[in-house]
Amino acid sequence: MRVENLRAFWFLSIAGSISLLPLLVLPAMIGVLVDESGLSEAFAGMSASANFAGGASIAMLMAFRMHHIDLRRATGVAFAVAAAMDVVSAFSTGSEALFLSARFAAGIGTGAAYTCIASAFARYANADRGYGVFVTLQFIISGLGLYVLPVHASALGTEGMFLGIAGLEILALLLLRHLPGKAIDLASPASGRSEHGVLLAPATILAVLSFGVFEAANTAQFTYIERLGVSIPLTEHHIGIALLVASLAGIPGAFITVLLGQRFGRVSPLTFGIALSVLGMLVLVSADGLLAYAIAGSCIGFAWAFCLPFIQGLLASLDAHGSAVAAGASASTIGGAAGPAVAASIVGNGQYHAVLLAAIGLLAVACAGFIVSNTQMRHTALEVR
Repeated sequence: MRVENLRAFWFLSIAGSISLLPLLVLPAMIGVLVDESGLSEAFAGMSASANFAGGASIAMLMAFRMHHIDLRRATGVAFAVAAAMDVVSAFSTGSEALFLSARFAAGIGTGAAYTCIASAFARYANADRGYGVFVTLQFIISGLGLYVLPVHASALGTEGMFLGIAGLEILALLLLRHLPGKAIDLASPASGRSEHGVLLAPATILAVLSFGVFEAANTAQFTYIERLGVSIPLTEHHIGIALLVASLAGIPGAFITVLLGQRFGRVSPLTFGIALSVLGMLVLVSADGLLAYAIAGSCIGFAWAFCLPFIQGLLASLDAHGSAVAAGASASTIGGAAGPAVAASIVGNGQYHAVLLAAIGLLAVACAGFIVSNTQMRHTALEVR
């Protein structure tokens, strides 16, 4: 099947995936920081939070200026800042304050780059398929990174890891020609709507908040899914195999959206994906063996990847210049960080089933928000395609 703009989508997806590397290989990165630099697990986790906080902050600020940002130039500056701060990170693990500051600043750089690239997809009429390519590549790179980094951790060390990421960010500068310039230069029915007008519209608010809730639900269940396997009980080997299969299930989940496009709209596929995730969590609640655990995890992994392109496509349809996409990037980061906190407040002494039920509740809220947002968008003529 021929997908229009596929070449542009691949180049944007490669650059976008580089901007997300600290997230895509997060567990392995934490392992390298702990094992090779002697950092505590708590401090390593804190550094990741600082990185994500920088990304979420810049994405929200950019959301209010997306119509006036030259995406190509902004992405170039962002990757340059990220690369510089990753170099600083490579040699500053001995100073907690400097290392945390460098990770926060690197997050601003990668967050700005991701926001620009994610917003660039919104310029295309078939943005949903573009996001499908993007998410597919994310899952592939994450799988490869989570395998390669631990295997070569001792040879790379912390310095090699961060310098390698910085090198990829510099290489990403070669892909900048595939990004558009200022959004305001495009002739579009949305050009007369200010960023504030888009972001304060009820449909946008609902979609952005629902994206945050969706990510909170998924990261909440993901936080303790390994511990749930231990409680069944399963061996570490079996848990590892099941989680690997669940991660790989995200690749076809995302790629199917490339083939589907908007053939069935956005709300129907989103509802299906969320329902599949809920089904997987319900199976996990009663799982008593490896087969049920693996099937449930695969349903969740598939559904998570399947839903993301449609959510981002919904945000893109609210504003072709990317302000809603930028706000969604911030909300999803904040929601993703809040999910583990929500889970931690519920889990108590091994109450993993309670965490899953809470995640199901959050998914239901997110699904309702997406449905209402889509309905509101139609009623207020926010869709620009």
